[in-house]
Amino acid sequence: MENESNKSKSSLHFWWIICILAVLIIILLAYILTYRVMCADILMEYISFASVILSITLSIFAILYTYTSNTEIQRQFDKMNSAADRINSTSKELDKNMNIILSHLKNIDNTQQKIKETLDDNTQKIPLEIEKITNFPKQNNINM
Repeated sequence: MENESNKSKSSLHFWWIICILAVLIIILLAYILTYRVMCADILMEYISFASVILSITLSIFAILYTYTSNTEIQRQFDKMNSAADRINSTSKELDKNMNIILSHLKNIDNTQQKIKETLDDNTQKIPLEIEKITNFPKQNNINM
């Protein structure tokens, strides 16, 4: 975050300097074109030389900015590719885990079916057992 802040501040200063230099060149050209300077030819050569230097400097800045921009774009693409690879590997792991989960669910279902069958069998046997228990022979009450 701090790096972006410094980058934007330096960029802002850079553009202010470029704008001030461009305005100065325009003012000097306007001053020369109105014939208010005695040695206009010499001043015009200085301005021409300064314009060439400014043009070269701006070209170098443009090349550096293009290189920096392309490098940043490449980093972003690399991040996107690594994220896509992680998503791909995660989906493959999820596929494996889903198969394991499905097999566990099938085992749980089978176990529940067995428990249900056992309970059903026991439920059917309970009335028979109750009948056996209640069919005791009656005892004669002998009073003593």
